[in-house]
Amino acid sequence: MDRLKLLFEWIIKRKYLSLLFVILLVGIGITARIVIKAYSGQLSAPIQRGKIIDAVYGYGTITTDRRFTFNPHSGQEIDKIFFKEGDIVKKGMPLLQTAERVIIRAPFSGLVHLRPYKIGENTYAAMPMIVLTDITDRYILATMEQQKASRVKVGQKVKISFESLQPKYFWGKVSAIFLHPNKTLIQIYTADLPETILPNMTCNVDILIGERENALLIPISSLANGYVWVKRGKSIPRKVQVTFGVTDKIWAEVLNGDIEAGDRVMIHKH
Repeated sequence: MDRLKLLFEWIIKRKYLSLLFVILLVGIGITARIVIKAYSGQLSAPIQRGKIIDAVYGYGTITTDRRFTFNPHSGQEIDKIFFKEGDIVKKGMPLLQTAERVIIRAPFSGLVHLRPYKIGENTYAAMPMIVLTDITDRYILATMEQQKASRVKVGQKVKISFESLQPKYFWGKVSAIFLHPNKTLIQIYTADLPETILPNMTCNVDILIGERENALLIPISSLANGYVWVKRGKSIPRKVQVTFGVTDKIWAEVLNGDIEAGDRVMIHKH
């Protein structure tokens, strides 16, 4: 107890020295936090200049305008079935035959998209006997926010990809832009899709707006609320405010900020 009393008396007599000591401790704590923050991640390779694609991204659905749906009267019995779902048929080929010897033929070549009945089953009006889709007439409808859609023009190239077919991708072109209640629809035509890509499948679309040459590029994962931790040479990483322009899924173009080619940036863990 006496030692504690002596300590307080010593602090009171030397209050200015004690204040400086407290300030020093606070400063060390702040510096330590900055250093810990600066090194809380992984340094990138030296950043370089290069080309970046300016694009807008969205999701699309495979669509077709040509579809044949045969809705029978209730109570008809299926007598013969000539094709199963997923088969490709030619124009004029028989699809189904009822017990009354009524034969339904394909009005055009296409894919048997739906065939819900089996032989001997009776039909009912709410369920079509068969749905035939012309897969040569496929296109993509992509939904986009108005801000993104305002940068899209007819004729721009589109990179199309499917999760199940990565890393393969396909190419198309914007063919139309039109408004729909509360959204903008982008129509994309492509002759590049295989027959296995069917209506109602979804895809990723990257609409190419332009290219930036000789852009200073940093990993997009290094950005944190407009700041980047930059390491130049052997110095401690420092926090730098940046303005960035074009971004893609990996890189961001630096427009303003104290960053140079050859610097390294801290990639944050998410």
